[in-house]
Amino acid sequence: MIVDDVIALCTIVPLWTWCLWRIPYLYGTRGQRELWAVLALLACGATLRLGFVERAIADWTGIRDLAVVVKHLAVMLSSVLLWRWVDSVATDAGPRRWWQRLTTAGPRTITALAAVVAVGVLFPFTAPSLVEADGDRNFIGAQSGHPAGTAYMTAYLGTMALALTFSGALCKMAARAARRSGQRMFSTCMYVMSLGCWIGVGYSFFRGSYLVYGLADAEYPMSAEAADRVSSLIQVTAIGLILVGVSFRGWENATLVVRRRRWLIALRSLWHELVSVLPAEAIVRVLAEGPAVSRDRYDPRGLWERLDQRVLDISDSALEVLPWIGEDLPHRAMDAAQACGLGGDDAEAAAQALCLRIGRRGRVDDEPRADSPLSVPLLSMGHDLDTNAAWLTRVARHYHSPLMETLESRLATLRNPA
Repeated sequence: MIVDDVIALCTIVPLWTWCLWRIPYLYGTRGQRELWAVLALLACGATLRLGFVERAIADWTGIRDLAVVVKHLAVMLSSVLLWRWVDSVATDAGPRRWWQRLTTAGPRTITALAAVVAVGVLFPFTAPSLVEADGDRNFIGAQSGHPAGTAYMTAYLGTMALALTFSGALCKMAARAARRSGQRMFSTCMYVMSLGCWIGVGYSFFRGSYLVYGLADAEYPMSAEAADRVSSLIQVTAIGLILVGVSFRGWENATLVVRRRRWLIALRSLWHELVSVLPAEAIVRVLAEGPAVSRDRYDPRGLWERLDQRVLDISDSALEVLPWIGEDLPHRAMDAAQACGLGGDDAEAAAQALCLRIGRRGRVDDEPRADSPLSVPLLSMGHDLDTNAAWLTRVARHYHSPLMETLESRLATLRNPA
């Protein structure tokens, strides 16, 4: 296999892998469908770039470089779809900037039609591909110094450069907005995608520079073969970065799995501690399931459901011990936590952990109930599983810390200052 085919496979395999992986996510998500179509067309174009595919199509049809023009049309169509995606995002985002007005249907349609017509008209007048020593066919190198071929490549590269420029600018805006709103993962992915787009623009200019040197009848700083290899590497880098950027959901899902696994493990000790105060049927269920530590650590199956059940069990346990928690205890526990140097969420989590310890001990030891028990839920819980799990993990960390003994002593001091 020739070197250029190996480099092409570095683009083809990730593109087709991404496209096949994203098929189940296409329904009902307009932006995802458009991006998928863009990358699917790029995958088709990259596949047509393989040397044996080019030769097979030429031998079968008898038309020289037919695979090249089909590849270029596929890439141009993907550029137009990318351009359209930028326009759709700009429409949903409110007032447009000056460059976003250039992405509307009018300028986009005129540019696309002009480019496609130019490619179709000029292709018969282009120079045939150069056949290099390793058997690779170099179409762009053959157009150096050839006016019709240079015009053809200008239409192709110009359409791609415009679409990537608009997309790079849009992704940079999205990255900045995401960073301001605290969406770090999305911001990083948008910055990476923006970088990939700008490198893609650089690819167009690099290819164009070779053609400009040819028209000027000047010697290019590198050979046609070397220029082709460098441009291929630039292309692989650009597409790789774009794939990383558009895989935001995949990265987000992966990090979410890691976080949920960490929360599941962190909540295990607190869950074991509190499950004994649950009703008998809940205890029987827990004993029947008997989740081992190894399953929490190494088995990702049903991770969301197991974490949800664990959070629910802890929340129910907190309700079971409320009769042994006086209504003034949370306030006094907060004062004790602050007196020990804690502040903010740490003080609140430590106070809730202290109340849980006291309530559980009263329930398990069958102590008298509080005269004025707490009538509202103790734990700061909402409707989002991940937020609840993260908070309970903080509470669990304090629940089993040596600080609890100090807080109980401080609590007794605050209650009996004399």
